[in-house]
Amino acid sequence: MKKFWIILFCAAMALIACNKNNAEEESDIPGKMSDLEYFQDGFVKLDENGNIVGYIIGENLNEADPSEVSVPVVDYDEARSLFLKWLPEGVQPAVSGKTYTWEMTDEEDKSEGQVIFAESTTPGVIATIRIQSQEAKVRTVKFIPETAWPENSSDIEEFLENNYYLGALVQVTKDNGAGKGEFIVIREWTKQEDGIMIAMEGKKWEGLYDSPSPEDNRDKCSSVNTTQTVSRVLHEGNNYEYIVNVYGKSKNWPSLDNRYLTTKQEKEYLPVMRTYPIAVNLETGEKMRINTFFKNPSYYKVYIYWFKPDGDKVNYW
Repeated sequence: MKKFWIILFCAAMALIACNKNNAEEESDIPGKMSDLEYFQDGFVKLDENGNIVGYIIGENLNEADPSEVSVPVVDYDEARSLFLKWLPEGVQPAVSGKTYTWEMTDEEDKSEGQVIFAESTTPGVIATIRIQSQEAKVRTVKFIPETAWPENSSDIEEFLENNYYLGALVQVTKDNGAGKGEFIVIREWTKQEDGIMIAMEGKKWEGLYDSPSPEDNRDKCSSVNTTQTVSRVLHEGNNYEYIVNVYGKSKNWPSLDNRYLTTKQEKEYLPVMRTYPIAVNLETGEKMRINTFFKNPSYYKVYIYWFKPDGDKVNYW
């Protein structure tokens, strides 16, 4: 009997060691997240109750319908280019003439509705995006002619040009969700897309679940879509050389080839139930799950604000 328990104990230790090795090897497995959640995060900022608190793409020009977003474009081709740019990387929608259809799926690869981009026959509308899902907060995106777009105050636009230009250092004195301090503008504001400014946390964070509440460690982090957008913007044109190699060194930024924590978590139920925090590699834009089963993961934080003109001032969130 004693020999039996010894053999059983050795087998259990071997299995644990094997599982530990597998867990460490799988620490950066990309996770599947809701397509709707990802796509929607690119258009609006939601509060903890799911209410729209800001529009990241274009603007809501129809106060009676907060689920409608308008974007100014020159023609259909520009509208199509923007639509394809906003899709998750690797998505290839079905094409029929000038209509593009994307079948969305959730975390379990179940149908989550459709996103349909099409040329419009409505006067004053060049093209539309229809998000056909009961859970969608944004349901319609209208691409309208630039000539029909309401003008902002020339004073506030000049202020943005002089103070929120690419590479500008902005001193944030009020914490609107991503902290205070010095932020660097990595994308200027346009009528189509809000500007972006970021601050990098230079220290490495250890032990995701060491705090009394795990949510504390996600404090001031952004969504997966927003963090991946930052990665893409940092590598557009000469941004990498201009911003990362110059400002990054002077501000003691960590390498972009690290895990940058987001607000998102994912659950996997088999072989055992685990909760994986989600991070983004800013060098590659890749999304990854941080394994917390056998080890304390390390990661960094990037603090992100969107900004745009709001009347006679600059609004950021």
